[in-house]
Amino acid sequence: MSKALLILDLQNDICHPEGVYHKNGLIAPQIASILPPIIQTIEFCHQVHLPVISLQSTVFLDLKKLPSISNLLHSRAFLEKEGLREGTWGHDLLDTLPHADYMVRKWSVSIFHQSELEAYLNFLKVQELVLVGFTTNGVVETAAREALGKHYTVTVLADCVTSYSEALHLASLTNISSFGKLLSSNEWKQLLLE
Repeated sequence: MSKALLILDLQNDICHPEGVYHKNGLIAPQIASILPPIIQTIEFCHQVHLPVISLQSTVFLDLKKLPSISNLLHSRAFLEKEGLREGTWGHDLLDTLPHADYMVRKWSVSIFHQSELEAYLNFLKVQELVLVGFTTNGVVETAAREALGKHYTVTVLADCVTSYSEALHLASLTNISSFGKLLSSNEWKQLLLE
């Protein structure tokens, strides 16, 4: 079964201490704990030639550089003024992460709605999505549910996801385990090598 690793919202503006989320009080120090296993997993995927796709939240700007009305803006009003603009450092994948093979802009919490993701997955003949990123109870669980509805097999690497709230993180892992696979990154890599 062809697989792809999806990196969800691990962008400078969302996760880096100098990003706009941190500047606006959304501080997530627990991200540091998931970066080492994510880095190892990305490097492993590059070694075994599995595609790595970065899904990046993006604020769409019109020709006057005004942001579109989207659920990104509804949930984070500060994005109306700054953050997650394509071509900026804040929009980029975290500096410490290895490169992704493909980058897909997304306009909402959904990884599929009006994005190019399915075109990539179809072209690459992917049947299983392996998810890492931030937040577990936001984009990760949403992506897992959407992928299931589109008939993909879903695996979430439990040591490669986190949330602002530990309680919500654990609740989402429980939810995900009821319909998808929940493995550590080492367990998943070992299964691939067997």
